[in-house]
Amino acid sequence: MVLVLLALAALAAPAPPPASPAASEAAALRALAVIAAGEPAVADVQAAAALQADRASPDPGAWPARARLSALLPRLTAEYRHEQQSTRTTGLQSAGEVDYLRLVPSDAMVIRLSWDLGELLAAPGEVGAAVAAAARARRRAEAVSRATALHFERRRLEAALLLDPPQDPVARATAELEIERLRAELDALTGGLLSGRRP
Repeated sequence: MVLVLLALAALAAPAPPPASPAASEAAALRALAVIAAGEPAVADVQAAAALQADRASPDPGAWPARARLSALLPRLTAEYRHEQQSTRTTGLQSAGEVDYLRLVPSDAMVIRLSWDLGELLAAPGEVGAAVAAAARARRRAEAVSRATALHFERRRLEAALLLDPPQDPVARATAELEIERLRAELDALTGGLLSGRRP
């Protein structure tokens, strides 16, 4: 009964006067300053996410140039042949019986140099390298976009928790866990920027 009376008294109590717009703005700015203190700027988050995405796949930009330069090197073919022919002559001649063996050894050394100058214009694998470069750029842009969204979503939830904390302990714990989840995901996406374990 006492609890019911206290609840009715709390409902009957006059509500606090609404805050002025200037006071609300000052409170919001203070909350944003508290949230931003010690946190990396969004540009740092984006750069770290781009760097982490670049580490995941090597840069294929140097492959076509190196492959094109390799066309200047000749293809060397060396061949060595050793042949030996023998002719045996037997029979009778005016001077008597003839029996001799004639050996004719021959050695041949052939060296060939060949160039495939068509590869100077279009190296093999150049199209594949271009496709890989486009995929790498797409992954980089997606990582930057995802990191930006996570950064601002986490800040929005932190500001809401700071300016209007839920009275229910379960709701507050849920909000704080969501902030921690976003922080962990952002930290993984940026290679440890938030936790300070970047290589």
